[in-house]
Amino acid sequence: MMSPNVHADSDSRVRAELSETWQLAWRDLLHDRRSALVFILTVAAIAAPLLLLLGLKNGFVDHLRETLLRDPRNLEIVVFGSARLSRPWLDALRARQDTLFVVPKTRTINASVDLLDSRRRLHTAVEVLPSGSGDPLLPPGLDAPRNPQQVLVSSILGERLGLDMPGSDRQVVAVIKRRLNGRAQHARVPLQVLGVVPERYFARPALFAHPALLIAAEDYRDGLRDLGEDQPPRVQDAARRDTFANARLYARDLESVAGLAADLRAQGIEVRTQAERIASVQALDRTLSLVFRMLAGIGMTGCTLALGGALWINTERKRRALAMLRLFGLRRRAVAAMPVIQAMLISAGGLLVALVLFAIGASVFSHLLRDQLGAAGVASHLGLEQLFAAVVATLLVAAIASGAAAWHASRVAPAEALRDQ
Repeated sequence: MMSPNVHADSDSRVRAELSETWQLAWRDLLHDRRSALVFILTVAAIAAPLLLLLGLKNGFVDHLRETLLRDPRNLEIVVFGSARLSRPWLDALRARQDTLFVVPKTRTINASVDLLDSRRRLHTAVEVLPSGSGDPLLPPGLDAPRNPQQVLVSSILGERLGLDMPGSDRQVVAVIKRRLNGRAQHARVPLQVLGVVPERYFARPALFAHPALLIAAEDYRDGLRDLGEDQPPRVQDAARRDTFANARLYARDLESVAGLAADLRAQGIEVRTQAERIASVQALDRTLSLVFRMLAGIGMTGCTLALGGALWINTERKRRALAMLRLFGLRRRAVAAMPVIQAMLISAGGLLVALVLFAIGASVFSHLLRDQLGAAGVASHLGLEQLFAAVVATLLVAAIASGAAAWHASRVAPAEALRDQ
């Protein structure tokens, strides 16, 4: 049984031998710095375009995806025509994990009102959208109306109503018309404007209202109730409605749109989505991923062959020097480790140069594409996972490329140093 002292001496010798091998490999690269620089630039010339391609894929495709996500209309599932949607069915739909927002909606013909502004001007057939907490069409910080007498207006409608003018009245009157028993009638409902929805969130003239306002307007037109200043719409009245003709529905993310729409179609509900646009972005993502994997495979194979061939030739050129090292007592495994260490150092240097070139290229791309990407857009970027993968891939290439040279170096015999003397 070996004593602890023997193990300690063996470990000490291994560490000393490894340190000596590192120093020899490093000094050899410094001595032959021109060749080492060529190897480093070779690795950088292969790695830099791959990093730029990966960065562009991340930046460009992610920007498209974020643009789609920032536009909630691409997450909308439009119920086409009229249906019979019960309140329990809507509650079950709201509870699904792939549903972001759902609110009941009246028949399309009843989803508009005339508006009377503070200057007594009439604006006809203004679209009314039912809204609620978590409405994706509302910007952060702007709460949905909490009762039927409160509304939000889109920016375009706000301009028409004169709400953008200093000191403008934040009150409007909804005029709801009907024909009952052959007589034309109308009801007036005063509304308080809580805020304005920016145009980038909604680009049509419209009101965002509590669902109870639309339900009351529909019941009034159907002759089921009276409506006016003395009989305002109430939340409790709308709560008694059990069936709705339509709904505003939004999926939680792009990937959920198709599945949610398919489930609704399976229930006999006809819907429309932005499926074509979503599919085009997803197809672009898959295509770029495939192209990158192919180019990365070709690039890594070429880099491995180029670096491996250079290390083999370098080992053959320094065969006599390696034999002298063997003659002076350097072990075979230490000599074999020298090409491996040099390959690691060369690959690390090439990766650093490639990252510098990537940073320059990413800056240039971001400058050229700033109009398409916007002020906060980045054309090319790499995350920590991609950087870690690049380091691992570089070291893997170095290890594979140096394998043949390491085997070749290990075959050098000490006696070769005595030949031709």
